[in-house]
Amino acid sequence: MKETQMEPSTNFTEDQVRQRAFELWKKRGCPEGHEAEFWRQAERELKGEGSASDISKSVSANAASAKSGSGSDGPG
Repeated sequence: MKETQMEPSTNFTEDQVRQRAFELWKKRGCPEGHEAEFWRQAERELKGEGSASDISKSVSANAASAKSGSGSDGPG
């Protein structure tokens, strides 16, 4: 009999990812423009690959970048 390797479970639904992403978004103060990051973090958590602190680092870094005026939408 052939043995199979155990892989992280991917038996979660889109609704579960959506709910977890929403929880992460609310916990971080409902920042705008980070939907994809929260979605990816929710998927990682459901797969057992990440933690909520990962998204807070990413959102904080992006917020700091936005406040620094480094975007291309400024005058000029």
